[in-house]
Amino acid sequence: MIKAYIELFRLKPIPLIMSMVIFAHVYALRELGLVFEWGALILLVGSTGLANAATFALNQYYERQGDAKMERTQSRPIPSGRISPKLAFFAGLIVFIVALLIQYFFINPATMIATFLCGGLYVWTYTPLKSRSTMSTLIGSLPGALLPFIGWYSVAQGMNLMILWMSLMIYLWQIPHTLVICFRYKDQYLAAGGKQLPFVAGETASFRQIVWYTLINIPLIFVPFLFKISGGIYLSVAVLFTVFAIVFVSRFYSQRESRSAQQFFRYMLLYLPVLFISMATDRFMF
Repeated sequence: MIKAYIELFRLKPIPLIMSMVIFAHVYALRELGLVFEWGALILLVGSTGLANAATFALNQYYERQGDAKMERTQSRPIPSGRISPKLAFFAGLIVFIVALLIQYFFINPATMIATFLCGGLYVWTYTPLKSRSTMSTLIGSLPGALLPFIGWYSVAQGMNLMILWMSLMIYLWQIPHTLVICFRYKDQYLAAGGKQLPFVAGETASFRQIVWYTLINIPLIFVPFLFKISGGIYLSVAVLFTVFAIVFVSRFYSQRESRSAQQFFRYMLLYLPVLFISMATDRFMF
């Protein structure tokens, strides 16, 4: 039963998600000259992690019928019968509310609102749109783009160029990420009634979007350097990793087969964390 709930709340992606929040939190502290506190960070990570885990649980509740038709998701707790839909819904909803209450009373309302929008957009906007519109990918990328704001608002107020840049990079990164998943599991998504771009406009249009949203990183990686947010170490790493991203996406575009898709997918999982880590190293250690 414990294993079933771990799968329901999908703990595996949480560390990657939390890394974005932590980076923005620490960046805000350094920008404002505030003292780092482990207690505040643990409270932020714990509450945001709970909210994201609850979001995944609610997502599985609403997608349970489609999951039952897809080989890659048939073994999830709800379609496999290990957890009832009603129990999964209430577990996800209760954990989500608890996480929001923790942020409201122990962090601040702005952080809670950002977290609510992140989870709410994912569950109640993106999830139903997946079977209705090609716009689901664009709208579904918004929750991830809100992650830097959760970390920023836990410390600061207003807007910040660095946070806006992070948000834009995360948003654009998610689109090819999602489209590659659709390509790799095309038959299963079609069986589940998916209406993402590859299934409506065709794979060629999808491949072009994947290439375009990868190439758009070329001008964007120079923004932190041009606005003196970061220096030469970050720029060197960003240029190198973006060149390799272009190599991987070009190979995928030309070959259009599962192996090159998987290679591009795995490489891009490292792309943003490496850029953000190099920026932090450049700005705060040199």
